[in-house]
Amino acid sequence: MARGVVLKLSNILRRLLRKHETFVPLREELAFIDDYLDIEVIRFGRDKLQIFKDIDEDSLETFVPSMLLQPMVENSIKHGLAPRLEGGQIHLRARNVNGRLLIEIEDNGMGISPERLAEVYGGGIGITNVHERLRLLYGDQFKMNIRSKEGEGTQIHIEIPELATAEPFAAFP
Repeated sequence: MARGVVLKLSNILRRLLRKHETFVPLREELAFIDDYLDIEVIRFGRDKLQIFKDIDEDSLETFVPSMLLQPMVENSIKHGLAPRLEGGQIHLRARNVNGRLLIEIEDNGMGISPERLAEVYGGGIGITNVHERLRLLYGDQFKMNIRSKEGEGTQIHIEIPELATAEPFAAFP
């Protein structure tokens, strides 16, 4: 188990050192999140943190901003699920619809009070940074909505243009 954690940490570090990449295929972003979440599951225990993914195969090669998901998943764990004693869940969903990529990160954590939710874009560093990066990269062509109920959880919905897809590498004859 320790060896597995070290391998996952090295994968995370390797990815963080490649910060110059603005866009990566969603597949790569999810692999990074998998390493991060595997460590968190070991840290918290399977009874306290469960991860569910519903990712359409078509969306995996769609380019997304690098480090898009990690700050939001980290917030789900740190603020939403860490205070729970057991049964914490994170649901990741992604699909392409009409030339747009829809991403959802949902947790069944502590939720955010209406007062705190009103100031979330200006207060939380992770959410603020993601929102600002999306605004810089996509202008008014993106959507980011956060819905939350205290005691029930939080859902973040992101919608971005499907700018390009990575073509699978084909060897030349």
